[in-house]
Amino acid sequence: MERKRNGRGDARPYLPVLILISSLLFFGTALYYVRAGINPTGDEPHFLIITQTLLKYHSLNVMADYLHGDYHSFYSAVIQPHITKNARGQTMPLHSIGGPLLWLIPFALLGRLGAVWFISALSVLIIVNIYKCMVLLGIRPDYAFITALLYTCASPLFIFSYLTFIEPIGAFICLYVFRKLLEDDMSTLTLLLCSCLLGLLAWVHIRLASFEALLWSFMCYRIYTQWRWRRPLLYLWWVLPIFVLSALFEVYTIVYWGTFNPSANQIYGGSTIFEVLPFKGMLGIFFDQDYGLLVCFPLCFLFVAGIVLAWRKQFRRYNFYILLLSIPYIIEFTSFRNWGGGWSPPGRFMLVLLPLYAVLFGFALQCLPGRLSYALSAIMFVWGFGYNLLALLPPDYSFNASPAHNNALAHIQFGNIALTSWLPSVQSINLWVLLPWIFAYLLITVGVIILGKRNSARHDDDIRVQVPSELASEQISTGVQAIGITGSK
Repeated sequence: MERKRNGRGDARPYLPVLILISSLLFFGTALYYVRAGINPTGDEPHFLIITQTLLKYHSLNVMADYLHGDYHSFYSAVIQPHITKNARGQTMPLHSIGGPLLWLIPFALLGRLGAVWFISALSVLIIVNIYKCMVLLGIRPDYAFITALLYTCASPLFIFSYLTFIEPIGAFICLYVFRKLLEDDMSTLTLLLCSCLLGLLAWVHIRLASFEALLWSFMCYRIYTQWRWRRPLLYLWWVLPIFVLSALFEVYTIVYWGTFNPSANQIYGGSTIFEVLPFKGMLGIFFDQDYGLLVCFPLCFLFVAGIVLAWRKQFRRYNFYILLLSIPYIIEFTSFRNWGGGWSPPGRFMLVLLPLYAVLFGFALQCLPGRLSYALSAIMFVWGFGYNLLALLPPDYSFNASPAHNNALAHIQFGNIALTSWLPSVQSINLWVLLPWIFAYLLITVGVIILGKRNSARHDDDIRVQVPSELASEQISTGVQAIGITGSK
């Protein structure tokens, strides 16, 4: 139920409208993308081949699928296998099997469209949870609606909603469990569901294990602070599902990979953390035209401003929690050799975190004067949605790999000058292009902070937020501090 704000309720049906818009957009685009005969590309077909192999050969011997050409049911050309060897020298799929297992039944029923619609359904649920999380933390329903709408139409989530990548799975799990941490609900069903979802993260991809560990520890500490030992069964319901799924994952690793190391497929596939220094990747997740967010997700212009504006009593715990989740994960994937995700759309690895930042973006918009906030939202909508429409154009759609050449924006030229020549790249650095973008970002950030603080001072009652109950919020803050102290010891 949406909370009243300043004594005034807002009964407008924002959530049903969001569900309708996101469902039509995600499912409709997915149907067009598959029925138009557009081949899956990048890692997409190889995830589907794992599913197809499980269904047809009841094994993980994906070479049988590659050799027999079974994949031609959803991929028209000849494909290079994505395989690696385990500790025994046996052929194994390069990619994690969690996603292919989760969309196994939809794929069995509808083929590739079933798998894509599974991701579309999760994308709709992400939008629903974005809105609910913002309202829970006191963002006004109208600004929560605007922010969720921008996520729907003008963010990388739109692109990934009709592709078969595993990042939307991780994004949904993290956001849902995060929202349940902030709610007062501590039912047995909630604990069982959240524990099961977290237990799936390592199956989906081992780089998501940091979220699994942090979110699980956090909820465990919250149970303790709220109930101590008065309800011991709560600990059982919270520990049992994730323990079973983690044990099964370890058994799978030992049996199929011949090692106790849960990141075996990454290691044997030649992709490990700290292959490179993370600094270029950290710069690139914002400013790189091929993989960065500012080109395709203009709402990220408000990221730093949102943190600063929300650095007040009501949100300090939230900011601290978000940073605790973000920093290890960002350092992890930016130290990959292919920190951008290889042949993929922009924002692939960051997609897991983006829904968690919605409160920051929504609060930054709420702090700005009304007309300016609506004008900025309109500009960001046109910008982001326009990019997502360009991403549907052939031949490369939204996929990038060549340095300093965003394939979606390559369609835009001014005379003989391509738009991509004016956009920054950290893979092929041109300081005369990169530095103006950094300066513009800092200028916009400072401007938003100044205007937001001034407007906050003038209309404090209009932007004051409600937060979850003191019990839940104090548990969250204390839990994070306790985890940090334990880690330092």
